[in-house]
Amino acid sequence: MIPGTTRRVILLSGGAVAIAPLVPGSSTPAAAQHAVADARPVDPGRFLAFAYSSAVLQERASALAASRDTRPEVKESANEMARFRGQQLPRLRAVAQERSLTLPAEEEFEHRVVLENLEPLDSLELSRRYAEVQVQALAQEIRGYEAAEQGADEGMKRLSAEMLPQVRPRLEAARRMHDSVKP
Repeated sequence: MIPGTTRRVILLSGGAVAIAPLVPGSSTPAAAQHAVADARPVDPGRFLAFAYSSAVLQERASALAASRDTRPEVKESANEMARFRGQQLPRLRAVAQERSLTLPAEEEFEHRVVLENLEPLDSLELSRRYAEVQVQALAQEIRGYEAAEQGADEGMKRLSAEMLPQVRPRLEAARRMHDSVKP
């Protein structure tokens, strides 16, 4: 079992680590944070794998939060996020299929760890941690789409243009949810 502080570090650094491989030549979190500013090419296969893994994490975490005794605002948000991800995942699979790219059979290691650490939580603790996870995961997802939007691949630009307007308001909603349950 990973101690609570380490769990947070994994997710917080996970975004940068997960985005870093999207940008060829970057291997550090600092490089990932500057991916959009550097406008380096984004590898479409790696990007789709990350986007898919993030969506799977959020769908599963949302289903978990919606099925448990969580705060009403968390339960409502979790139900909406699970519905959205249920629609988004087939879209990501279709984009990968159109491009003859294979998506990974399971989500990124960091995403699996986050989900595993949510499972034993209950009530207010689950509500708070789920809210944190959503804010962090959505923020890193947006950074990934923004990096893809700045790349040369027209298909990834179109996908980003489609997804960013759907994901950005969900980040704002997740922040409001987080504010309502934080200590």
